[in-house]
Amino acid sequence: MAESQTAQAVEAFEQIDSLLAATLEVDDYVDIDSLKQTVQHPPFPREDLKTPLPEPVLEPPPSEPQFIAPAAPTGISKLLNKQKHAEAHAKAHSEWVTRHERWAHHVKHLLPARNANLLEDHTAAKQERAELLAKAMEEYRSDCARRERDVAEANERLENLKMSLAAGDAEAINEYVGIVLGNSVYPEAFEVDYEFEFDANLGELTITTIVPPPSTMPNIKGYKYVAKTDEIRETPCTQKEQRDRYNGAVAAVAIRTFHEVFESDRDGRIQSISLMVQTETVNPATGLHESFPLVGAAADRQEFSRYELRNVDPIQTLNHMRGVVSKNAFALQPISTARGIR
Repeated sequence: MAESQTAQAVEAFEQIDSLLAATLEVDDYVDIDSLKQTVQHPPFPREDLKTPLPEPVLEPPPSEPQFIAPAAPTGISKLLNKQKHAEAHAKAHSEWVTRHERWAHHVKHLLPARNANLLEDHTAAKQERAELLAKAMEEYRSDCARRERDVAEANERLENLKMSLAAGDAEAINEYVGIVLGNSVYPEAFEVDYEFEFDANLGELTITTIVPPPSTMPNIKGYKYVAKTDEIRETPCTQKEQRDRYNGAVAAVAIRTFHEVFESDRDGRIQSISLMVQTETVNPATGLHESFPLVGAAADRQEFSRYELRNVDPIQTLNHMRGVVSKNAFALQPISTARGIR
């Protein structure tokens, strides 16, 4: 378990340390047409209702009972048992009459009623199935129509965005930048947010990138199991390790944001970017929740595109760009924003 926890900690640190490198492997351009959808309908959920019910098996009438007279005596018995045979014949006939009456009642009354009930139940079941099928089909068609309508509307919005982008519409460029930055995947330990606005007259995008505060950074670099005490001991990062990692990450976010926006804008609508990187947290001096600007820099598209970002140190790059960088972002030392960012 300790080894697994250590591996997770190392992975988290590697992700934070490679914020800039991670985006260089990705083409940040977004093809608007690729965002368009095609309608995907799920299968009809009640296929069982389409199967007709089997016809009921009606009960056939039983065979009509036949009278079978007792065998007539022969020989001397014919003379001696004539009365006895007559009584047996009368008894057999009486029993047959009773059976025949029961049979006739069953065939004429009970059986037709029983079969009629079967047919009636079957008809009701067919009607219920038909109604359930009709309702299910109506709901399914309605859902399909809604899905088709939603996709058509979404695709129409994307087509309008595409045309507005081609026309250089500022609102469309803002929306496109939002898509690009929304696609920028940061590690769970260092998620960022943005506020931005494009000025079509200047061809400039103003961005505020909000990074997590230092207090939320992972600060345990290793775990070790101690058998003697049966516990897992943590090895914390040094203050220098935490400071260097956070300060480097803040600078990397700035360069990464410049790169992602410029790379995504193949038509060169955005000629310059004015960027602020800040964090929002409680000021330990006042106890109030405040914003702390940590980096302020401006980038010209043509100049920035010359940089080979695989080889740079983000802090030195910002200094080269005459950006303003906090001397210690980890300690929440803010930069001065009095003169703006240019």
